[in-house]
Amino acid sequence: MDLNETKYFFFDIEKTLTRWDDTVIGAQDLIMSLRESGKKVRFHTDNTILTRKAYSQKLKKMDIKASEEEIITSGYVTAQILADKNVKKTYVIGEEGLINELEKEDIDFSEDAENVVVGLDRQFNYNKLKRAQKILENNGDMYFCSSENTFRKSSGDDPHQLPTNKALEVFGQGDMMGKPSESFRKIFKRYFSYYPDKSLFIGDRLADIETGNRLGMTTAAVMTGEINEEKLKNAEEIQKPDYGLSSLGKLRKRVL
Repeated sequence: MDLNETKYFFFDIEKTLTRWDDTVIGAQDLIMSLRESGKKVRFHTDNTILTRKAYSQKLKKMDIKASEEEIITSGYVTAQILADKNVKKTYVIGEEGLINELEKEDIDFSEDAENVVVGLDRQFNYNKLKRAQKILENNGDMYFCSSENTFRKSSGDDPHQLPTNKALEVFGQGDMMGKPSESFRKIFKRYFSYYPDKSLFIGDRLADIETGNRLGMTTAAVMTGEINEEKLKNAEEIQKPDYGLSSLGKLRKRVL
């Protein structure tokens, strides 16, 4: 697809546009320019620290225009999947953003639940692990919101959710709700209106690229996060992007 004909742009947030407390060079200018030229811009993330509304407020403070309805998080996806399953309560390893998205679907937080939902939790500890162990050893279900290794701030990288997942997998296997899972794609298609053949899915992880490819979109890997030339070389076919770009500025030149 000629990128000049692209109408819909789906940007990963963390490490593609932002570093949590700062923006990636060129992010504000690119998003503003796309909107001014009549393009539709949407956002996706596997970070569950914030709700969609809180992400909207955060991005606006960074001079990136984004409404709540233009953002999807794996926390929202997880809440929708559990609501579809008629789950009424869950034990949550995660922070306010994930808990709030679950509460919006009238899903209560309980240590007596028969399932565990796992998001990024910067206060993860032995007691939480022990409570989850009890549920999982009683054949409880587990839902992971992300498989990301690192969480990037301007000061450097911190651990993301994957180390927590690994600890919990000692006691049972979980279903992935984040990218590139079928669950994420199911809710994504329900949430957003778009034409795949006129859409570009942009991210910094192979999971982003696989998601976009499986959604039938053109994909672009921006090498501001986890993807590098070596990873692209060794990636599975479904994880290979249509475009590999060193920066957001390179993307801007191709589409505007």
